[in-house]
Amino acid sequence: MTEQTIYDEILGELAWDDDDECWSSQVQFTLEHIVNVTIDPDDAETGAVIMKSRQSFAKLQENELNIRRLISDQMLKIYNDNWNNGEIIDTQDFIDSIKLEDIVFYANGNIQLFYNDGYLFAGHGIIVSIDEYGNYQEAVLFG
Repeated sequence: MTEQTIYDEILGELAWDDDDECWSSQVQFTLEHIVNVTIDPDDAETGAVIMKSRQSFAKLQENELNIRRLISDQMLKIYNDNWNNGEIIDTQDFIDSIKLEDIVFYANGNIQLFYNDGYLFAGHGIIVSIDEYGNYQEAVLFG
């Protein structure tokens, strides 16, 4: 089967994955940072889902530092109380340690962000849920 691709000016070259039934790409998030992007169209019209994902991506670029602050607000105490191996860190250290690696956009407008934990939590990743209105919901450890 011929590979299906769509080029988007913001999200780059999106390739269709038949197995996972989603579009994927690698996108320049900042000058020095590339993230993996996945778009799960569910049964929605592809163009509309990509347009919504493009808008959400731009908002994430503007607000990602604040999202890391919210993750720190939620998880810094957990780190310092249970995972620190004797090294207490502050909010800025926490924010500087975690790194956005993957973004999943869903047809309903929800977003999941996957962060590398910078080994704060022994290599467990951090998943952040963002609702369809762009509001931070929660961060949880995985892996």
